[in-house]
Amino acid sequence: MFFREAISKNSKSPVLQLVENIRTEKGPRQRLIVALGTYLKIPKEKRREVARIVKERLFGQQSLFEYDSQLIAYADKIIKKIQTEGKWDSVREQVCKFKKAIKDKSTAEIFIDDVQHGYDRELGPVLIGHCFWERLNFSTILSDCGFNKTQIKTAQISLLNRLIAQDSEHSIISWLQTVAIEEIVGLDVSLCGDDRFYRISDKLLRNRDYIEENLYQREKDLFSLEDSIFLYDLTNTYFEGVCAKNPKAQYNGNQKEKRTDCPQVVVALVLDGDGFIRRHRIFNGKMTDVKSLDKILIALEDDFKDKPMPTIIFDRGMVSDDNLKLLNKYDNLKYILMCRPNEESIFTQDFHNQQFSLLEGRDRKPKVEIFLKEVDDAVYLLCKSEGRKAKETAMRNKAEERLEAELTNLSNQIQKGRENNPVNIERRIGKFKERHSKVAKYYEIKYQHREFSYTVPDDIGIAKRFSNSLKKLKDKADKNEISFPALGKKLTEFNQKYTSDYLKTNIHLKKPTLTWAIIDEIQDKGKKLDGNYLLKTNRKGLKQAEIWNLYVMLTRIENAFRDLKSYLGLRPNYHQKEQRVDGHIFISILAYHLLHSIEHTLRQNGEHSRWATIRRLVSTHNYSTIQLPTTKGTVINVRKPGIPEAVHINVYDKLGIDYKNLPIKKNLA
Repeated sequence: MFFREAISKNSKSPVLQLVENIRTEKGPRQRLIVALGTYLKIPKEKRREVARIVKERLFGQQSLFEYDSQLIAYADKIIKKIQTEGKWDSVREQVCKFKKAIKDKSTAEIFIDDVQHGYDRELGPVLIGHCFWERLNFSTILSDCGFNKTQIKTAQISLLNRLIAQDSEHSIISWLQTVAIEEIVGLDVSLCGDDRFYRISDKLLRNRDYIEENLYQREKDLFSLEDSIFLYDLTNTYFEGVCAKNPKAQYNGNQKEKRTDCPQVVVALVLDGDGFIRRHRIFNGKMTDVKSLDKILIALEDDFKDKPMPTIIFDRGMVSDDNLKLLNKYDNLKYILMCRPNEESIFTQDFHNQQFSLLEGRDRKPKVEIFLKEVDDAVYLLCKSEGRKAKETAMRNKAEERLEAELTNLSNQIQKGRENNPVNIERRIGKFKERHSKVAKYYEIKYQHREFSYTVPDDIGIAKRFSNSLKKLKDKADKNEISFPALGKKLTEFNQKYTSDYLKTNIHLKKPTLTWAIIDEIQDKGKKLDGNYLLKTNRKGLKQAEIWNLYVMLTRIENAFRDLKSYLGLRPNYHQKEQRVDGHIFISILAYHLLHSIEHTLRQNGEHSRWATIRRLVSTHNYSTIQLPTTKGTVINVRKPGIPEAVHINVYDKLGIDYKNLPIKKNLA
């Protein structure tokens, strides 16, 4: 079997064909197996190997060689085309004429047209998750905690489900009917009930500290991790329901996802510099970033009793005067943090006048300039970022538009008389300033309430009825019981009814006004700071580029939060009891250890795809049962994994997954 190129009248490019040599009465001839057109570009030096792979696949032979995944990808396309165009029978017939009997092989005559396959189960994601479960020594760690074999397998199913499908404990049962758990994990899924997974969640939570500690130590050994850098930040998970049985579930007006209608708990993560979770803590829903740091530092101090404390990196959300004092209490604790805006303003002149240097290695990214300045016992890194400047400018412009839109709407309501009370108006203006505090400082906002008064000259008399009407109108206006448009309409009626007396009366009427204007001096000062930020550290031995590179590691904790929320079912949380909520979160954390280990291994092998992509790619690799009805009346059932395609093999090879020695079952019916 080999490739040749043929000239076609319908194409300027040669057509690639797969052919084979056959014997005929007239001598050796070449027979076309399949025409591949002009679009499949197989390098000439690779064609012989591709033809060999195709032949082995068509004949059902096991290869003696390890082939490149790209060659297998070419072969997959050709085999699919052969099977689609019905060439398989002719090839098989030709082969059978010359095929020699193979010893020690089971053989049977079967009815080809009656061959069926079924009981398909998704294999790829489960196989990868299982291999990393074993690689991280989960079974050994849980065994040390007193888990028996069945409980270990149940815990594995809980984690694999969270990694792959993110179902509730109740829905895991139906998920088990779609994946190859029995073949890979070795647990009879028909014996599983949802209460099994609730109990295993409780037991995992009871052993949380031991599991978390030993799991991280295993990852340190497996991936050669350093624990000199730790990243710290908080996120939350909210609940559907009141969660009355969970004292930690509380409502928070500053809920980041704007789900203020739902109670929440706060989850704190400590990650190492490579993005592996060192530990986590669960706080009540009203826990703020700044108040949580104390508890984490106490835990870290306990972890590093006999060795130097690590460098902890966190964002400005954790910065407060009390926390800075707290950090300074630990003599050997190093930190890198982003300063608050009021601290940045101290260095305004330095941002404008100092000679900044360009951060290297960002050829295709927005330019960043940095300048190092030492003040007292701290080192400050002044940073100017073009990307951050564009983002902050756009955010400020948007905030200004929203503030002015709300002010315009309020002004229209005032003019139409829908808002008449000056106390309410001032209160609404105060809320606008609070809601848009970052830009409200650029504005001078003034409200002038309406004015209404009248005087009658002493030497002129007016009708008593008109006088009483004016007095009543003045009382209603003073009490804000009448709007400005209604007030004007009433005076117009008086003018028409008491024209002569109205003309004798001095009436002063001024409409209410709401005005606002930008204070250019303050706004210009703010614009000059766009894109500028300030990093602070007590590590004096670091170069300016090293400080910046360490700080941007915080993007890894943002990735961890995104993975937990998007792929690992951290929220929303449907449990109502405290231990079930904490158990749900802990299972998501453990599933993250699997996910991050998978992605870290891929990155070590030059592949930067996320788990969601990998899961989708390998989801088409299945286990199936093939039914072979024989001429003797017996039906042979063979349960085995499908032939992996090139895209599967590429992923498996980069992850070091053994896909060639999966269990195969045979039985006769």
